[in-house]
Amino acid sequence: MDSAEFERVLRVNALGAAHGMKHAARASIVSVASVLGGHGIRVNCVSPFGVATPMLVNAWRHGADHDAVVAAPNEKEVEKTEEMVRGLATLKGTTLRPSDIAEAALFLASDESRYVSGHNLVVDGGVTTSRNLIGL
Repeated sequence: MDSAEFERVLRVNALGAAHGMKHAARASIVSVASVLGGHGIRVNCVSPFGVATPMLVNAWRHGADHDAVVAAPNEKEVEKTEEMVRGLATLKGTTLRPSDIAEAALFLASDESRYVSGHNLVVDGGVTTSRNLIGL
């Protein structure tokens, strides 16, 4: 799959639904945090970008073919997916891992963030600040 096809598939299959969910989550977080804050309850969310999980690798491997057999990705496919994700991020020299997202969630659940509420912690390597996002 070339870069143009990858972008088209991502735009159609993932970005529409992902953007809708993320915007709804962010709006809900602010609303719910304002209500529950009066009870001492903090409400936050984490908005990650793509991680080279088997699900994402398979989506990029098969594109819009929803009937394709889902199989465990090989190392080359994972590396190619990570390369595509890194290419969209402005933060260079690192790759987003599932543990990064888990650590962000743990931070928001910990006492270290005891005065943080109504916040959307974006864990995307700067993708949402990038001109690379335009056109996706």
